[in-house]
Amino acid sequence: MPSGRDIQVALIGQPNVGKSSLFTRLTGVGVISSNYPGTTVEFEEATVLRGGGRLHVHDLPGTYSLSTNSADEDVVIDMLLDSENDAVVLVADAMNLESGLALCIEVMELGIPVVVALNRIDVAVRHRQMDIDGLSRELGVPVIPVSAKTGQGIEELLDCLVEGGPRVSGYRPDYDDHIIEYAGMVEGMLRDTRVDPSGLSIKLLEGAGRFAELITPEERERVEALREEFLRIHGDSIDIHIAKDRFAAASGIVDRCVTKTARKRTRAEVISDYTITPSTGIPILALVILGILAVIIYGGSWISGLVEEAYGLIVGDILLDFGESLGGDFWPAVMSGLNESFIGILTLVIPYIMVFYIILGILEDTGYLPRVVVLLDSLMHRFGLHGGGFIPLIVGLGCNVPAVLATRSLSSRRERLIACCMIVLAVPCSAQIAIIFGATGAEAGIQYALLIMGVLLVIGMAAGLLLNRKLPSEPSSLAMEIPDLTVPQAKNVLFKMWSRTKDFFSIAVPLLIVGGVVIELLIAYNLLDPIVQPLSFITEGLLGLPAVAIVALLMGIIRKEMAYAILLVLLGGATLTPDQFVVFGAVMAIYMPCLATLAVMGREIGWKDTAVVALSSIVVAILVGTAFNYGLRLF
Repeated sequence: MPSGRDIQVALIGQPNVGKSSLFTRLTGVGVISSNYPGTTVEFEEATVLRGGGRLHVHDLPGTYSLSTNSADEDVVIDMLLDSENDAVVLVADAMNLESGLALCIEVMELGIPVVVALNRIDVAVRHRQMDIDGLSRELGVPVIPVSAKTGQGIEELLDCLVEGGPRVSGYRPDYDDHIIEYAGMVEGMLRDTRVDPSGLSIKLLEGAGRFAELITPEERERVEALREEFLRIHGDSIDIHIAKDRFAAASGIVDRCVTKTARKRTRAEVISDYTITPSTGIPILALVILGILAVIIYGGSWISGLVEEAYGLIVGDILLDFGESLGGDFWPAVMSGLNESFIGILTLVIPYIMVFYIILGILEDTGYLPRVVVLLDSLMHRFGLHGGGFIPLIVGLGCNVPAVLATRSLSSRRERLIACCMIVLAVPCSAQIAIIFGATGAEAGIQYALLIMGVLLVIGMAAGLLLNRKLPSEPSSLAMEIPDLTVPQAKNVLFKMWSRTKDFFSIAVPLLIVGGVVIELLIAYNLLDPIVQPLSFITEGLLGLPAVAIVALLMGIIRKEMAYAILLVLLGGATLTPDQFVVFGAVMAIYMPCLATLAVMGREIGWKDTAVVALSSIVVAILVGTAFNYGLRLF
């Protein structure tokens, strides 16, 4: 890879090794988000000018191995196999080196030029002695100690890439004799492979689906016959034996190149134990979730008021006056829809979504979220998910759109479907939380708001248990290295917040604006009136709400945060009774995801399943609302 030309670089590593932070250090500004061709999986890419050459760096999704057949992993494999890819930067955590080396060995077996970026070296040198040169000799590739936090080693890594430093390694693990025998049999049948045939033979024996596409159907049948034969003889699948040998090789390298120094346990390590021990970890998690809700509810409400006041001072009635000046019914309705949409977006995104993402970034950068994943792994298995399935659920407290996007990290479509259903039915977004606590809690009592949250928890658990039973298959296992607890950096937290908020702007905002204008036009031309009376058997009969509440519920499909406001407008100065506030809050918390969430779900799990989930949410919401209506009358 001589300098003076374009160099394609793939940046890969396991989750929580600081890969994205290193990417930011390497590339600085000019980062763009892309979808890998033919998929909905996103990755970041940027171009760096260095030494007369251009480095095109791709920050690929984090993956623990190349053998679990998840959507994110398929993108990583496709990039590794891309003939235009010149080199791989394998990011490994110097504090958790063994699993990082196992992934590195997988990549090196494919015959791809590799350089290892040993991240968090600034922390590791305080706890152990590391023979970097010895590690490089063992692996047969350059190993560069770096720190994404301090910038140490970044220049050396860039120079290595531009000057053609990454190398194809000849290192191979000491596999069991039977594995070597079977691999030799597979390698003997391969013809004209795009990757190293010895490495490809190992991946085929592991059953890695993406690699199986590189060979003919007849060859796949012969490989599968060998896998079945190994299982009959040994009683275990061959992929388990391969993984054991690979981790044994990584462990041996660490033993030879890393020496831990004797020291007392740090305060961070003691706190870490508290966070992953169920007797203390569960109460800590409960306090964290309550803290998140408190910040979203009270902090978000305060900031929302400031934002709305600022909008009034800066924009005022300009759009409304402009619409009136054009005359007629059409333009005033359009301008009113735009005005209300802008207010709704600003008072939702800044106070609630951005604030939540700042909280989420802090939890990630401290290293707390991986501990929650490990803590809840056993519990989440009951719902057909592993511990990582909790992350999309907690993201949903900010907004369901990025929560659905976050399900991409789950390894199977089955898990993504279960997670999406639990999100829609039981995880209130910031707008729904504002209605539950800001309307129901304020007008009927905080105890009813808490009751609604309790009902949502029960519904979510019931949905997970039911789907886990009805959708056969076992959830994938969890393999996760737990990073040290650290102090988050403001720059990293703000960068993550903005990266995630961009998704909302690109997907949700256009729908909200169009939907707001459409609703105003329907109201202006009295086109919503024909549905009020025909559906009054639901609103008045089952739910005990005013008939016009159906309009507010329909408005909530487009913009949840505007449903309550539009209901007050429709009531014409009247108000709901405390019981009606409870019913309205319960129904709003469950029924029908917003249009933006529906659009994202359609892409992620398919429109058929999206329709089933949406209709189920309507049915459940009506049943719960009816139960509240008649239950409150009795008691």
